[in-house]
Amino acid sequence: MIYTTLGLLLLLAASATARESTKIAASFYAFAYSPGNESVFLPLDAGTNFEEIRLSTANIVGPVACVVIDGKLTVHSKPVTGADGKITNPVIATGTVTGDLKKALVVLFPLPKGNPMKYNCTVLNHDLADFPLGVYRLMNLSNKPVRGAIGKEIVKATPGGIANLTLSGEPGSIVPVRFEYYEKERWNLLTETRAAVRDDRRWLMCIYQDPATGRMNIRSIPDRTKAPAAP
Repeated sequence: MIYTTLGLLLLLAASATARESTKIAASFYAFAYSPGNESVFLPLDAGTNFEEIRLSTANIVGPVACVVIDGKLTVHSKPVTGADGKITNPVIATGTVTGDLKKALVVLFPLPKGNPMKYNCTVLNHDLADFPLGVYRLMNLSNKPVRGAIGKEIVKATPGGIANLTLSGEPGSIVPVRFEYYEKERWNLLTETRAAVRDDRRWLMCIYQDPATGRMNIRSIPDRTKAPAAP
């Protein structure tokens, strides 16, 4: 009876510490580089196998079929050798993967020098059902409300918010584009231009305030990734 009880306790303990793992197709975009970490390593399993990718501040790269453990996606640095001679890939960013997400867009923001983590990590749904072709996905990284209009379509995003703006019209047609931000009790022009309606790609659009100049800026990144079938 003692041995049976002990065996049950060990089984329960093992169950409590079991780690749930899954795989997702993850694409990556770096808002800016953390010095020395322009390339990162993504875990392909729960062991020591990694795939190296070169980040880009101009394009979305990937996807990589990387492992998620207990709802956490980890980004690692290049291999380093410890004092004990053991080679590891230290974690430099973590992101939370919720629900049954299978395709993710991971946006990396560099953290201040001296931080043990090198990037802040935001995980977005990258499935076509949630982020379709022909859509601008706005990330409002500023502390000001923003709004955008492309043709007749209008969208607003609160500070820190995310919103989708869908282009309407015949593919190839040219439509007006206007973005504004709210400050000093009025809407101020951020940018005004024209764009072609396209149904063969989507865009990540980051609106932010430059810390050096204080000016509001906008950055549009075309998303040409072709995600593989969900792993």
